[in-house]
Amino acid sequence: MDLIFEWIRNIVIYVVLNTIIMNLLGNSSYKKYVSIVSGMILVLIVITPMIKLLQLEPNFNFFFKSNDFAIEASEFEMELRQMEEEQVSMIFKEYEQKIKNQVEEILLEKDLNLREFTIRLDKNVESDHFGEILGLEIKASVYSNDALGSGKIAMIENVEIASIEIDRSPGSFSENLPSPMEINIKNKLSDFYNIEPANINISIQGG
Repeated sequence: MDLIFEWIRNIVIYVVLNTIIMNLLGNSSYKKYVSIVSGMILVLIVITPMIKLLQLEPNFNFFFKSNDFAIEASEFEMELRQMEEEQVSMIFKEYEQKIKNQVEEILLEKDLNLREFTIRLDKNVESDHFGEILGLEIKASVYSNDALGSGKIAMIENVEIASIEIDRSPGSFSENLPSPMEINIKNKLSDFYNIEPANINISIQGG
């Protein structure tokens, strides 16, 4: 009897409070969202006595706790995945820096200074070539140690050079044809990193 009385009292309190809230909202755009929430509350008020009578409360508690755990586990998994992505990103940055340092050493052997460096890596963990180098973009310049190190400026006699005409017709050789030095370094990098020469673009200024 007490259970029924409490049930009716809760419904009456709900109806009164819901009516007041709806009147206060008027034609507000939030009214439909409040109606949805209040409807869910009414359902809980109505079924609560049935849950107690049928002794289903432990099952519902277990369900809610299980659902909360699933949500927490999902959030933890997402945080862990973000941490893993950050760690993978840091590893790739260190790997890229190591390759850059290696390229600098290779260029220094040819008295070249690395100016710009771009690397493309396969970062798809599901790929068969994960972590492999896909391409290199390199810009370098020639050191002039002899002229700078001596501190002297050599006297050069005036030399007259005849005008040269360059054939720029479609059938002529391209002025962007790689130099022997560029070809040599490209082949060396290709052998060193086991990638196709076509995937390596190198430009040497002053070479």
